[in-house]
This record gives sequence, structure tokens and C-alpha cells, in this order.
Amino acid sequence: MGISSWAGLWFGLTIPVIVLMYLFKRKYLDTVVPSHLLWNQVLRNIEANRPWQKLQNRLLLWLQLLVAALLVFALMLPFVWVHGSTQGHTVIIVDTSASMSARWNDATSPGNHDKLENRLHGLKEQLIQYADSLERGNEVSLVKLGSEPEVLLSRETNGKSLRKVIESLSVDYGKAAYRETLSLAAALTQDDPKANVILYTDGQWNDSSADIVFDVPVEVVSLNDRKGTAINVGVEQFGVKNEESSTEGLGVAVVRNYGTSPIEVTLDLYSDGKLVASKQTVLEGGKRTTVSFEGLPIGDVYKLKLSPEDDYAPDNEVFAFREQGGAPNVLLLSAGNLFLEKALQLSGARVTLMDLDSEHASVGQTDNTETRKLPTQSPDIVIVDGETPAFLKEDEWALLLRETPLWTLGGEGERVQPSSGEMKAESHPVTRYLSLTEPPVGELQKETVPTWAKPILKMDGLPVMYAGMESGVPRLRFLFSLTEGDLPLRPEFPILVNNAVQWLQSGRTTGLGRVTAGTIIDVPVTASAVDASWVPKDGYAVSLGASSIPVQRVGQNIASQQESPATPGLWKFEMRDESGADLPGFNVEVAADSMESVIYESEPLPLNSADGTQQVVDGNSEEGDKLQGDIQPSKSRFSLVYLAAWLALIVILAEWGVYQRGRSI
Repeated sequence: MGISSWAGLWFGLTIPVIVLMYLFKRKYLDTVVPSHLLWNQVLRNIEANRPWQKLQNRLLLWLQLLVAALLVFALMLPFVWVHGSTQGHTVIIVDTSASMSARWNDATSPGNHDKLENRLHGLKEQLIQYADSLERGNEVSLVKLGSEPEVLLSRETNGKSLRKVIESLSVDYGKAAYRETLSLAAALTQDDPKANVILYTDGQWNDSSADIVFDVPVEVVSLNDRKGTAINVGVEQFGVKNEESSTEGLGVAVVRNYGTSPIEVTLDLYSDGKLVASKQTVLEGGKRTTVSFEGLPIGDVYKLKLSPEDDYAPDNEVFAFREQGGAPNVLLLSAGNLFLEKALQLSGARVTLMDLDSEHASVGQTDNTETRKLPTQSPDIVIVDGETPAFLKEDEWALLLRETPLWTLGGEGERVQPSSGEMKAESHPVTRYLSLTEPPVGELQKETVPTWAKPILKMDGLPVMYAGMESGVPRLRFLFSLTEGDLPLRPEFPILVNNAVQWLQSGRTTGLGRVTAGTIIDVPVTASAVDASWVPKDGYAVSLGASSIPVQRVGQNIASQQESPATPGLWKFEMRDESGADLPGFNVEVAADSMESVIYESEPLPLNSADGTQQVVDGNSEEGDKLQGDIQPSKSRFSLVYLAAWLALIVILAEWGVYQRGRSI
């Protein structure tokens, strides 16, 4: 038996009040006696005033105390746990976060290697048993806890339909929406007194749920293995850098032991599929260490693999793409801007100046057809200071600009003058470490911000600078000319230029980097591509047998913003042209949410009720251990409120009968 509201005990103060009323009540009997018995009457008056004498043989008093006790008991909302289903609406929350892929039932122990199940398999077994025992009239809503809450079934009464959906459940490796899912379940059961909520989880709860209030009973079924400490060692960070002047690379990895016991691991590093280095290290429980790999051969894709295998596989293999070190090559197209050129050199860039004097054609001038040759070495960044030259619209130059990070400053067009000059800088790598409280110029170019960009600096609500990714390529735009203001003279100007160069060259790798499963990323789609797909190449996705995934489209075109694959591993964005020929693709490492790597510990989950009480469910309880053996039938609460109320009513009727017969004495 359990109590839902201990606040009902306050009504227990009525019990001593009833007793006090009887203590202060004076009761006499009218009796005719001879005069010589007057002294005996005085003695009776004294006895009548003794409090303890008034509590003897008071049947009406005991009946009233029993009614008060029953009413207090009912106000405390008592209940008992009953096995099996009860009539009403049951909302089942299914935790499918990445930690549910951890091994279940100690699959690594001797003699149990053939049963490599994970926690989600154990969850399915329990839910299927629940579906098979579903009684007529019961309504079940199934809510999936993944990267976003999803109602898979709503008030379903067919057990076969419920079983079919349960069998199709899979792990979601993205960032789990814990709070949002609980909030949805609370909304589904609001104002429904016959509803209840059952949460199936492993207890790895990374968000606070203290402010989410349930109007109905909530039961938490823990699927965490508490018979032994789970073992997990994962790679938190991994990268490889190659200097341009060197034929060797440097790899650095940060490895963490998420368990509590020391463990020895082997780190194998592969370059384009070939084993090139291997190291062993001992990690203390709960500690992390940094491991370096020097003299690595040049490669496009590097893989770091941990062994032996542990209880959580998604963080055992990580990938890195060759990062080009050294100074970026910057092509500056300008009629002459000494401050900008010097600031670029201070940032470490190698600047190639292409002078744009008055003799060279610009946009809108048709009397000059002089063409500029492409630079011998392809630039890493192109900067256009001032009016855009006409030759940049030619095929070769247009292709270069389409595939190269571009920074444009000023130009021709309609101008607008802000009223007050109030500045507002948005959080962006270009505006980092800068105050930018003073207006850079008096007038701005009137220009609409493209859909792929966002303003990073505003003046009176008007965009001053905007930045974004156009088809996966960085773009930076200043809506003013540096020669029209004093910005180049300010001490923060070199910092601004350095920030811009660093951001524009952030994509100088052979891949698209590391992303969390299911997130939106920018992909530089080739203009001639008519078809594309995500193809698994290595890692956890290949071991699970993942298939190719079609890409997202906008109309008939391939969208430049794509949702990354949902399974961790090495994936490649492969593109094809009209003839079916393969075009250069892009590798990307898809990783599970790093918060899900902590699989061995869990804090008690607090769940608040509308009556102000708090239920704390501890995944370390003995009840959670029982789930490791035979599958336990689900439990639900059976309220005792109505039973207590009926008993109180029966006692009140009996009290009335006693009172009518004069048995209150």
C-alpha cells in the first residue's frame, strides 16, 4: 500500500478536537432523592466533572472518531499496487536514447556470448508481455523518447497493433528530448483521473524533470543492469593535423574511462584503412587521458579504434579527417587597401593582391572586356574589396567563387543612413572578443539578407554584416566600405580580420567533420549533381548493417542542408551527375550524443504530483534488480479512496442509529 498525499494528515487534527468536545461536555441525570442523600448528590457532581469519567461507555464518541479517521485516510489518497492492467488510459513512455544500446544481462560474461542483447531488447520483451495481457477496454498510448517526442499510438485498445509497434522500436542516437517527452506525457494525462503513466528507462536521465507536474500516478520501470558495474571506455576527442611543409601528421586523442574500475585498453589508429599505429594505456576509473600519435602518414580519413569491446559500442570507434595546417592562401581583389592587407598578414595568411584600378572592368561597364587569369594556386579564401569586377561572372571565375569561401566588402547600390547608430552584435565567431559599440560608417548599403545567411552585426536594426553557408561554402558580407569609416584605425580591427579569416577557413579538411546523429548540416552540393545519397563506409553503422539513405530535396534540386544519418559511424555523401558518373563526395563522422556514454550510474528520478508531493524513483533499488531475471508483470495503482469513503458513510449511518436510540451516554 502507498500514500499519494501526506498532506491529508493535517485533517487528523479533527480527532483530538472531537475528544476535547466530549471532555468539556457536562452530562447529568435528573433523579428524585430524599433530603438525607444531598451529600451523595454533591459527590456525583464532583465525579461528573472528572474528564476521564466522560470517556467511558461513549459509543457515539468512538463511532465519530472512526468516521474522522476514515475521512483522514481517504484524504491521504491511499492506493495499493496491483499486477496486470486496470481499466483506463495508460501512457507508456519508451526510452530509446543511445544508452539503451548498452549490453543487457551481462552479455560479456563467460557462457553468455551468444546472447548479445541490449537494453532496448529487454524493454521490448517486457512491453510485448504487457501487450499480450492487455484487457478489453484498456486504452494505451505509446510515446517514444528519442531526439524528439513522438506519439506512436494514441489510445490503442488492440494488443496486436501495440505489439507490432513495439517490435519496430529502434535506438535513437541523437540528443534525447527527456524533458519534452515527460511534458508531453503530462499533457496527455491531464484532467484524466483514470489515467496512469509507465516510464520504461535505463535511468540515464541527463535533464532535470523537477518542474514537470503529473496529475496521475507515475511508475518508473528501470532496465539498468545492477548486478555488476557496467564497463565503458570511449574516445571523447580525436583529430589529426598535417603541416603543409611536412609529409607526416600528428594525431591527438582524449580517452575516458566512464566506469569505476581501472582498465587497460589498446588504441589502434588506421590511415585510409591501414593500421599505422597502436598504443596501450591503463585508465583509472572515472579518469581521462590524452594520447598522442606522431609521424602519421598522410591520409584522407583516420580511424581510432578501442579494444577490447565494452558494454557500449557507439563510442569505441571515432574518425578524423586530414586538416590542412599552415597559413591559408588569400586572394585579395582590391583597388588598394593597405590596412586590410596588413591585417590579413598579421592573421598569418599568405596574401596575393590582384589590383583593381580604374582601368579594369567592373559590373555595369560594358566597354572593357579585359579578362583576368585564374591564379596558378587555388586560393583558400577570396576577398573582394569594393565593387565586384565583371570578370568574376565568367565561367571559370564563377566556378572558383562557388567552391571557395568568399568575403565581400562594400560595393555599389542604394544606400541608407541609420537614425541613431545603436549597435547590436550577435554571437558569432567573426564578432568574438569584440565590443563593436561604435558605428563603423555613417551610411550602409541597402541589401536584403539572403535566406542562407543571418545578420551578425546590426545598426538601428539594419544589417551591417551578415554571414552564412551558401551550398555548404562560407560567405561573409560587409555592407560598407572600409575606406568610408575609421574601423581600420581601431585597435579591434586586426582581431576582426583574424576572426573572419579563421571562420572562413574552418572547412579546410577532407571531410565535413563530426556531427551528432540526426542534426542538420550544410553540405556543399556540386552544381552538376542530380542525385545523391548517404552511404555507410565504416564503423558502428557498417557493423549494424546500415543501408544507404536518400538525401533531402527542395523541389527537384538536392538541398544544401541535410539531416545527418541516424546511426553513428563513417558516412559519405555521394553525388552523381546526369550520366550517372560519380562526383567528388564528402565524408562525415556521425556520433551518438556524448552524454549517453555514462551508462553505469544514474541519479534517482524525481517526479512531481499535482498535490505537491514528489515521487523519487531510484534505479539502484532491489526492484530494479528483479527485472534482470524473470520479466515482471507491469503494476498499476488501485485507489482505496472510494472504499474508505464508503466505510465512513456506513459508520455515519450507524452513528445516526445510535443517536436516535439515545445510546450517546
